[in-house]
Amino acid sequence: MAEMEADEIAIERSLSQTHSNEIHQSDRHTAKLDANQDGKQRQLPDDLNENNRQNLSTNIENSSNTLDPPFQDLQTTQTNLTTSSNKPYSVFTSGQKWFIVIFSALGAIFSPISTNIYVPAIPTLARAFNTTTEKINLTVTIYLVFQALTPSLWGSAGDCYGRRPVFILLLTIYLLSCIGTALCPTSAYWLLMLMRVLQASGGSALIAVGTGVVADIAMPHERGRYLGLFNLGTTVGPALGPLLGGIFAFTLGWRSIFWFLCIFCACVLVPMIFFFPETLRALVGDGSVPPPLLNCTPAALMRRKRELKELSEKGEDPQQLTSKRAKFKPLASFLLFLEPEIALMFTWASLYYAFWYAILTIFTTLLEDEYHVNEVIIGLCYLPGGVGAGISGFTTGRIMDVFYKKEKRRVGGDHRQCPDEFRLERTRFKILPYQVGILLAATIGLAWCTTVHVHIAVPIVLNFFVGIGTGFLTTTTIYSIDLFTGQGGAVTATFNLIRCAMGAVTTSTVQLIVNRMGAGWCFVLLGGICLLATPIPFILIKYGPKWNKRRRDKTEEKKAQNSAMNADTSSKADRK
Repeated sequence: MAEMEADEIAIERSLSQTHSNEIHQSDRHTAKLDANQDGKQRQLPDDLNENNRQNLSTNIENSSNTLDPPFQDLQTTQTNLTTSSNKPYSVFTSGQKWFIVIFSALGAIFSPISTNIYVPAIPTLARAFNTTTEKINLTVTIYLVFQALTPSLWGSAGDCYGRRPVFILLLTIYLLSCIGTALCPTSAYWLLMLMRVLQASGGSALIAVGTGVVADIAMPHERGRYLGLFNLGTTVGPALGPLLGGIFAFTLGWRSIFWFLCIFCACVLVPMIFFFPETLRALVGDGSVPPPLLNCTPAALMRRKRELKELSEKGEDPQQLTSKRAKFKPLASFLLFLEPEIALMFTWASLYYAFWYAILTIFTTLLEDEYHVNEVIIGLCYLPGGVGAGISGFTTGRIMDVFYKKEKRRVGGDHRQCPDEFRLERTRFKILPYQVGILLAATIGLAWCTTVHVHIAVPIVLNFFVGIGTGFLTTTTIYSIDLFTGQGGAVTATFNLIRCAMGAVTTSTVQLIVNRMGAGWCFVLLGGICLLATPIPFILIKYGPKWNKRRRDKTEEKKAQNSAMNADTSSKADRK
């Protein structure tokens, strides 16, 4: 009690010395400070100028370290980096988080599922459009090209304007493109190409925006399980697409493929419009701040006025609680690739992604040439790979969470609280050797089995293990978000850019290589190229902490310079 009285005397003395002629009591605006020792509330005037407020804040901080801020600072950089607050990282309940992640995953599945959903129907499309198979294959390649480029634009837009409006806009573009493709006349091959470009532009960035959503609501130690579920779409989609495409093409014709995608998209878009909340921390903080009008659900729009009134009664201004909207930087994804950890990790992972996509692309041809099966059987042969990818994505996230929590207990904090002691690269990369080892062995084995024409059951089983090996995508995504938490959309867009570019190269060349070397030796060659990049993870383990520290020091130095400039500006304004 004596200490508390001394604190109050210090505050009053500070007020009397610095504001004797400026303090005016206001009933409408007060700032409340809670003392942890006795729970008493002390009220300070809210109409002080900026310099006086800073002086008062310094005096309070020096007199007592037990005082908590009146409300949580919700600025983007501080919210994502501060973990010492007693408030939760996100106000969304566990059930709400799972709802958000599930709908994000459903939205993100459209990009990978559309890439090769009509691969089993390529011969049918070639006959329908009276063109060659190579030209129809070109529609798959052009999709991959725009799948690589457009997330760079939309991912940054999601980091700037909010996840919800960008998500809804992209799904709308995708929906309209599916309708256009389904109605495309067979005499207009150019229109089919255009619709595929629009499909890629609308669907491809959903992965980047959805990953940003997960980063908004999940702490690092729980990020694995949520991203594991979210990545089901990116890994199951490429395997599920041929199955659905084969069934629809064989039974209802190739147009039914796009009508299915249209209906599926509408079933995701409508609930998202009504129930999907805004999660971007720069706009809504931990989820408790009312979002801007553009980012409101219908229910949030109805209660927005009441929430703003309640905040006003508490003396809290939502405009001050939220930070300024981030600048729209369409080149952010390209600039992120200049960071050494991002460049090395994404190049390494993209090589394996291209290796995986090569077997996905050629698997249809191998089954048709070696086993002479129809579209439905081809689609069913892709299903074990999808099941394996789903199991791998889900379990990888949970295993990574276990490793992360173990390291967190060892150092007494997470990688943001104890950046120098926390071995982030070692913790996140523990599972990588098993994932890529399974992927290499299963893929090369599958290629040789089809080459020597063993029973069809063997490549089907191996395809399951190919799916198991795709967990490296989840590992790479989680690690990159740990490095740049506030830029989840841009980070994922960067990864998408590199891996889809490499995927487009293998998609357009793998058939030529197989024709020259055979499937077995083709994948031995591609696997050898992947193995040449093996030193990259070890380089990251050794030099990653140094690069991260250097980046943190530059950020702190920049903050200090900005603070000094702001203080100098305020001082000049006061003198005037």
